[in-house]
Amino acid sequence: MSSSEEAALVTKAKESFLQQLLKNKESADFGDFTIACGESHWKVHRIVVCLHSDYFWKACQSVFKEGDSGFIQLKEENPVVIAKLIDYFYGFDYDDRVRDCDLDDSGDNSEYNSEDNNEDNNEDKNEDKSEDKSEDNSGVNNTDSNEDNQKQPTLQDQKLAFNALMYVAGDKYDISGLKLLAKAKFSAALVDGWDKEDLADIIRFIYTNTIPSDRGLRDCLMPILIQHKQSLRADHTFMKVVETVGMFAVDLIDAWTNPNEPASLLKLGRATAPN
Repeated sequence: MSSSEEAALVTKAKESFLQQLLKNKESADFGDFTIACGESHWKVHRIVVCLHSDYFWKACQSVFKEGDSGFIQLKEENPVVIAKLIDYFYGFDYDDRVRDCDLDDSGDNSEYNSEDNNEDNNEDKNEDKSEDKSEDNSGVNNTDSNEDNQKQPTLQDQKLAFNALMYVAGDKYDISGLKLLAKAKFSAALVDGWDKEDLADIIRFIYTNTIPSDRGLRDCLMPILIQHKQSLRADHTFMKVVETVGMFAVDLIDAWTNPNEPASLLKLGRATAPN
């Protein structure tokens, strides 16, 4: 048997194993651990989740109550994110086509909040949204009584937000593979197109929920912001984020001043122009 034939057999065996693993996600057979979030519960296999995540590995140790009870409650998390997290555990992928993705319903990662993202800035954000509502009746945050005139987030807008949520979940639960996948999906969604108002909220979320040294999503943003520098500088909502999120302002100034300097910037190609 040639080396290429052996490699093909190994690949086929791996694919078969992954198919069986994914099939077992839907079955309670041998399930020995329960993950709960809100009203939702998932029966999973400790060996599967623990090999993906040091967070769950530690939680499943007998010295912790979760290890003894075989049950963990993930409080203040988004159940949709946890469902997709479990999809990743068993299939190394997740579907990012979701609706009603709310960046404000994403759990508490306050330990990552920099001094630039405190309660004062949250108040600024609320004021900012109020200004946008009164100034632009086509905005995503418009609360006009005529709902037909409101701009609803598109599926593409939701993809950006949801992949940002998944990236943060991958970081919080120490799942490096999920972070890489979420980053790739986020980058692809940026290339496909974006809306300025939604992007402002996503930037705020990323800089509030990731530490400065985590350049993953931050560097994904910069090529797009460089490309659309002129239109963004004239956008009130975007510039309000620059004013209130200090670390983002630092990154943006560096990117706009030296667009070819940062070696870590992703080469995303030419993105669709914003709405």
